[in-house]
Amino acid sequence: MPDAERHISAMSDPATPKSVSRRTLVKAAAWTVPVIAVAVPAPAYAASPSPCTPTTSFDNLKPGSSPSSITFLPSMVTATLVYSSHGQSGNRPGDTGRVAATNTTPSWNYIELEMVSRLDEGDYVQLTITLSEPVTGLSFVLHDIDATSGGWRDTVRVMTGGYTFDLGGNLQGSGTDGDRFRPINNGDTPIESGLGDVRLTWPGQAQVVTIRYIAGITGNSGNQHIGLGDLSYDACVVLPANAMSARSMSSTRAPVPLSTGEPSFVQSDESVDS
Repeated sequence: MPDAERHISAMSDPATPKSVSRRTLVKAAAWTVPVIAVAVPAPAYAASPSPCTPTTSFDNLKPGSSPSSITFLPSMVTATLVYSSHGQSGNRPGDTGRVAATNTTPSWNYIELEMVSRLDEGDYVQLTITLSEPVTGLSFVLHDIDATSGGWRDTVRVMTGGYTFDLGGNLQGSGTDGDRFRPINNGDTPIESGLGDVRLTWPGQAQVVTIRYIAGITGNSGNQHIGLGDLSYDACVVLPANAMSARSMSSTRAPVPLSTGEPSFVQSDESVDS
């Protein structure tokens, strides 16, 4: 994100990949491969983030497909995506809900929320994300919130409170009904700039969140859309500083058995070695 990024708390199937000429955050997630103690084939999620941050993988989805449920690997938590709209044609106007690929190098995928012409101010596409169980630290980026003079003006209202947000350099607002996320300056911002991106995070527990993508002016859509990036949540338990200190200072240790030269085994807890 640019230096002008701000962080504020809020209370409240075409088979051809679709390229875009506008927006997005340059992805910089750290990818790690779990250490497996047994010589077995690497699991399908070997390229996924640490188990501390289960994350979806849109790049494994086929551009043009319309997934209704996605999994946070390496967990078994899933997210169901449900769309609706007002003032547009049907619940999924245009390419809403479809996987699209950027025209950047390297290319990466996102899920579209799109409106079609003719636009009337207040038209919207709504996305409700329902997780299979409550999680802490649910987070995702909305890409490419921008505008052109007389054409379109992207705005976003977050319907589920308790979130924090980080804004790209060309965005303003807090995501509420009276102060929606919206561009500061007109311009079809480049996808790689991150200027029109906002990262939303629910630091507490969340299971259902809803966002509403709203037409800010009456005009004509020139492929007016925003993109949903990969979702993640925080699966780590952070101990308080005093607990960490007490643990490190403890002089009580379990006795270490002497090796007999024979391998020993313990009962598996059926969790993944890492």
